Amino acid sequence: MRQAGRPGFDRRLLPPMLLGSVLNPINTTIISVALVPIGTALGAPSSQTLWLVSALYLATSLGQPVVGRLIDIFGPRRLFLISNGLVGVAGVIGALAPNLGVLIVARVLLGFGTCGGYPAAMALVRGEADRTGADGPGWVLTALAVANQTVAVVGPLLGGLLIAAGGWRATFALNVPLAVVAVLLGARRLPRPAETAAEKMSPRRGRPAEGTSPRRGRPVAELDLPGMGLFAAMLTCLLLFLMNPHPREWYLR
Repeated sequence: MRQAGRPGFDRRLLPPMLLGSVLNPINTTIISVALVPIGTALGAPSSQTLWLVSALYLATSLGQPVVGRLIDIFGPRRLFLISNGLVGVAGVIGALAPNLGVLIVARVLLGFGTCGGYPAAMALVRGEADRTGADGPGWVLTALAVANQTVAVVGPLLGGLLIAAGGWRATFALNVPLAVVAVLLGARRLPRPAETAAEKMSPRRGRPAEGTSPRRGRPVAELDLPGMGLFAAMLTCLLLFLMNPHPREWYLR
């Protein structure tokens, strides 16, 4: 129970947090029922349409740690808006894609775009904990977990309904209105860096507020670019090997 006189969690943050975090499970699960219609429409075999699944997984695996670090540097608001804007662009590209290659590019963009929602939500919870001087409320984390798990379950059903109503392109077009709503909510409700910096120091930990790092002027220096490159190469090689395990592909291991 919240103590008298102590500020509580800003509930206005919850809608953009929830919407931003569920975009990844929506796109992860909705594609499962669209692979066959996509292959039929574009004349692509299943061995090629599977790249629509792998592309998003690969992009998310690569992007999530990078976006999490960028959120530490620039704050959650900026990365939330950029990532959800990228989701909207990917939705347009996927809905208008003339061939499978363009669809795979759209899925890669979706992977990078949707990987920012959950790290941004965690940064907002941490920022609210610093602002209020109390641990993040358990109900917020519960709401995020329930929303993500529920969306993952209903994703294939939603995909089937969209395909029945508007074809497989509707599964990509869905991202456009969702991204627009997420960007509008984020722009209106997420705290600006100036608002966060006004607090200067955390009342609980005595550390600078979110987005006030003294090294913020050199963000590239805080990113392990060689490590990111090696991580990307390792995941790509592993994925290529697992998709076609054969002794002649030993060099990918």
